Amino acid sequence: MSTKNIHYLIAVIFIAFAALQYNDPDPLLWMLIYGVVTLVAVLKVYLRQLNFKPLVTTFMVIFGLYSLMYVPVFVEFLGNPDKSELFGAMKVTKSWIEGTREFLGLLIAIGALEYLRRSKVKGK
Repeated sequence: MSTKNIHYLIAVIFIAFAALQYNDPDPLLWMLIYGVVTLVAVLKVYLRQLNFKPLVTTFMVIFGLYSLMYVPVFVEFLGNPDKSELFGAMKVTKSWIEGTREFLGLLIAIGALEYLRRSKVKGK
């Protein structure tokens, strides 16, 4: 699969992530976070001549710092014997569920940005 197609795939995935945030307690924040990843993926295809590394690195740092506030609830999740509750119904029945989901969402966004930061789109 070409790098360009991988960028498009990342864009589609993160558009879907953003669209699924409509019922989240803070949908605009998460639509913005996932929208940043989508935008970077698409812009790197069409504006290949620009150096996106400083911008992408900045977003990675911002997302990384933001994720630190979720570390305590993620540790609480790790100590919970029933991990399946995280992937169950989309209602929050325990305090650590939403925070852990958001922590993992940030890690996914950071991972995608790291790929996009390192990738080079070739061709027309």
